[in-house]
Amino acid sequence: MNGWRRSARCRRTGGSSPTTKTARPELSSTGQGSKPRSTSPAKAGSDQLLVYRIDRLSRKVRQLASIAEELDTLNVVLRSATEPFDTGSPAGRMMLQMLGVFAEFEHATIVDRITAGIERRAREGRWYSGRPPFGYTLHNGQLTPDPITTPTVRRIYQLYIADRLGTIAIAHQLRAEHAPAPSAGWGHPAVHRVLTNPTYLGRIRWRDQDFLSTHEPLIEQSTFDQAQAILTERGEDASRRRGNRSDFLLSGVVRCGHCSRAYIGMSARGKGGLYHYYACTARQKYGPKACQGQRVSREKLEAAVLHQLIGIYRDGPLIQDALATAQQQAERERPALDERREAIAAEITCTEHSTARYFDAFEEGRLSPERCEQRLADLTTRLDNLRAQQAELADDSNEDADTPTAADLAAVADQLEKVLAQGEPEQTKALLRILIAELRVNSKTNIQPTYRIVAPGVCATSEKVETAGIEPASAIA
Repeated sequence: MNGWRRSARCRRTGGSSPTTKTARPELSSTGQGSKPRSTSPAKAGSDQLLVYRIDRLSRKVRQLASIAEELDTLNVVLRSATEPFDTGSPAGRMMLQMLGVFAEFEHATIVDRITAGIERRAREGRWYSGRPPFGYTLHNGQLTPDPITTPTVRRIYQLYIADRLGTIAIAHQLRAEHAPAPSAGWGHPAVHRVLTNPTYLGRIRWRDQDFLSTHEPLIEQSTFDQAQAILTERGEDASRRRGNRSDFLLSGVVRCGHCSRAYIGMSARGKGGLYHYYACTARQKYGPKACQGQRVSREKLEAAVLHQLIGIYRDGPLIQDALATAQQQAERERPALDERREAIAAEITCTEHSTARYFDAFEEGRLSPERCEQRLADLTTRLDNLRAQQAELADDSNEDADTPTAADLAAVADQLEKVLAQGEPEQTKALLRILIAELRVNSKTNIQPTYRIVAPGVCATSEKVETAGIEPASAIA
């Protein structure tokens, strides 16, 4: 063409839009990239670089100008096969800049239109693009539960909430069971994505916003909320992460009296051999200037706490006095709690009526889908918050409950001794987290414990320790 001789050729494959990076293999092969190369067109005997269209080279004005300037230093002329310009003249360089501006404008417009389309689909409750979440398949553009993978999603929530396993342990178990898995397999990031994805509630998330959808949810709102609460707890407190398996029985309940950070179990080797201790996380991470919390011997602390726990349950009058005090306090607070429960119930009823009115207005055509959807989302969030408050204030007290006798408390102490002596470390730790509200370390000689009073059934030996049977009566300091 025009007496030109081809000295080198590059062809871009894959994708319909040119990348915005200059360090591309196709561009570098012609000698143009972030730096001139020894295989540049000039050194290869070339004096022109021919492209089909200028936007095939770049859609960024600044980037295009940089490439053109580099070509000038190599005495290489940039030409287009379909556009009337070349950089060998001032008019051609001006045309190059104009075409670059239009190319960048076109690129930005396309991105805006695609983004607006995706957001519109999300607001309408439709899946917008990409691979559907694990547990769903796409059918006519609609998310549909996958009968093969849906049970695995529900099992993940059951293992995390009921069995109290961590994401790493869940991933190991799913791999051992050869459970259906996403394309990348089961790792703790994949388990974490399942536990935090609101799509399983029948919602669509787009840019940190959740929209109501028409697809079928896989889990209940209460189940998702429990998982988020555990994730938050374990995320803020490293000692409570279930991936941290260890023989430190009091991990998760020991707190620093100076900075309120968690104490974690650690080991070190000294002249006397390997020794174990609990240490403040703030001091371990930032040094003694951040916190003056002292290290505490694991053996001494655990022995003292276990001995005191068993002794408390064998001291019948102490627990009976604590229960009586808690009952009196509950009776004093009951009128205010009853009033608060009634107010929340009335507000729930009012919100439900408002939701019904919006549905009626939408069905009668008096309200647009956009306004209806946004308002319903707000009302749904409000209802969820109110019902959560209602559940927290639910009256779980048993009016006919009998005060435990000395024999009942002695039985609890016997069962507690048995579990502590025969139970596995993970089982024992789970039980101690039920029995102990907090151990606050002020110094090596000043440790303030706060215990909970539990029913005898909680201390029974089993494969896992359930939280059922905890009486919210009082804590004993």
